[in-house]
Amino acid sequence: MKTTYLCAECLLRQACEACDHAFNDWEERYETIQWVIDKLQNSFHEAVPELLASEIHQMVKSASSTDPYKDLKTETNAVFRSLAEEVKPDLHTLKDKVLAAVLANAIEAAVPLETHAETIGYFAEPISEGLQQGFAIDEFERFEAKLQEAKNVLYLTDNCGEIALDAILIEAIAEMGKTIVISPKETPILNDATVDDVEEIGLGQYGAIIPHTHDTIGLTMDVMTEGFMQVWDNSDLIIAKGIGYYQTLFGGRENIAFLLKAVCHPIARSLNVKKGNNVILF
Repeated sequence: MKTTYLCAECLLRQACEACDHAFNDWEERYETIQWVIDKLQNSFHEAVPELLASEIHQMVKSASSTDPYKDLKTETNAVFRSLAEEVKPDLHTLKDKVLAAVLANAIEAAVPLETHAETIGYFAEPISEGLQQGFAIDEFERFEAKLQEAKNVLYLTDNCGEIALDAILIEAIAEMGKTIVISPKETPILNDATVDDVEEIGLGQYGAIIPHTHDTIGLTMDVMTEGFMQVWDNSDLIIAKGIGYYQTLFGGRENIAFLLKAVCHPIARSLNVKKGNNVILF
């Protein structure tokens, strides 16, 4: 997926928010944003949005020698771990568990913070209200059929907080007798879950935890970690959470199930759905 004009606003907003988290000094913020503007001027037209965002966030992290979103990740993990325990008894079917995991996909530091409040609302209120949204693109039957056939399942995680709801779905898949590999980032970028984050949530009890990239948003072949390549090749079903994987992997392998919320207008337009809609597609 290529950039649209709306991606410029989003990338600059992300850069400003990352600088607010990373730097106390205004001059450092200014110099970083100047670098971002120069980067956009030179690379914007032909870039994949998530890969360009990766470069921006890698630069901020490197320049500040910090994890700018550490506090946000800790907070959302705590909030959603508690909410997941509350709603789990109301998720009766596999489809309920898939949809709950997708509803949580809006906990994304790359989108405006008001979206986070809306997402928490889905779980703070009776989960049945959130589940009534359903899927705007609904390939659940295909997903269920491929899951039944699969022996080896690869689960590409997205954000902190969200992974607490992923845990409910992953547990259900494990109970089906599937061999699962849970694959987060190796090191921090944005609020994406890392190995430490998924271990803290307890996902290691369901399968091996093998990171797929160091600190790149989305996933491309050239950034895959060495230990991940064999897992990728041997997976019968790949479950990819969030827009980063959709932007970088869609149109490739036929066994990738994309579970996401259309959190921005360019993504929604590319899928021919409304912003905020829930999607499961191959």
